[in-house]
Amino acid sequence: MAGKRILVLGASGRVGRLLCAAWDRQPPDAQLVLQSRSGPGIHWQPGQPNPFGAVDAVIALWGVTPGPDADLDMNTTLALAAQDIAAQCGASRVLHCSSVAVYSPSDAPVAEDAPTAPTNPYGAAKLAMEHALTGAPGSTILRIGSVAGAESLAASIRRGWAGDPQPLRLDRFADGHGPARSYIAPSDMARALIRLASAPAPLPPVLNFAAPAPVRMEALLTAARHPFDWQPAPDGARQTATLDCTRMAALTGLGPQHADPAHIIADWFTLEGRA
Repeated sequence: MAGKRILVLGASGRVGRLLCAAWDRQPPDAQLVLQSRSGPGIHWQPGQPNPFGAVDAVIALWGVTPGPDADLDMNTTLALAAQDIAAQCGASRVLHCSSVAVYSPSDAPVAEDAPTAPTNPYGAAKLAMEHALTGAPGSTILRIGSVAGAESLAASIRRGWAGDPQPLRLDRFADGHGPARSYIAPSDMARALIRLASAPAPLPPVLNFAAPAPVRMEALLTAARHPFDWQPAPDGARQTATLDCTRMAALTGLGPQHADPAHIIADWFTLEGRA
């Protein structure tokens, strides 16, 4: 098969399932080796013998997200395990998933050299992971915004599909708008990851990862035809948490059309069979 041989760690997570659906729908110019504990691909976990053989790159999707009793420190453990398995497989590149949550709050899109000052335990855990990877061979840290279908908005929309279309309560700020966030459609993420994993030139050690422009939550909900009610934004609510993705756009070819809320929702709905 043409293209690189790429190992994908964590193929059964929320993001992994969406990416696998996108890759099934439009197979990439790469040979994908999927790993999960009990889902698609090879069933494996750190500490077991390496079953993967030689690979050119590793995409480490795995990680621990916020939740009751979540061991967020495992994010560092898993990142270092990804580096270990990459070394065993001869991979020259490892893409690690971090988060916009590592940044200090800002009213403007933040670039990769912006201050990091997490305001929640998840962001702190991801930043600790990043520090543990300092100097790791071939590693690039992707500071990801929101992936359509794998975030809190999606949970409300899915409840509507299940027959419980309760209006979502959306904060309205002084400018009349709701929260602004950096998003990416799953199929765009799938293509961008393969392009980055296969890139011939060295990648920067840190890369913001989302569509080129932020989106408003009300625009996404309108595109999804999901009901919502406004509520006054409480004191301390954060209206803007967005990324400057200039570098990513140059590396992946994503353009303004990929930030269109209708495109983002339509792509997710298609992968879920809801188009």
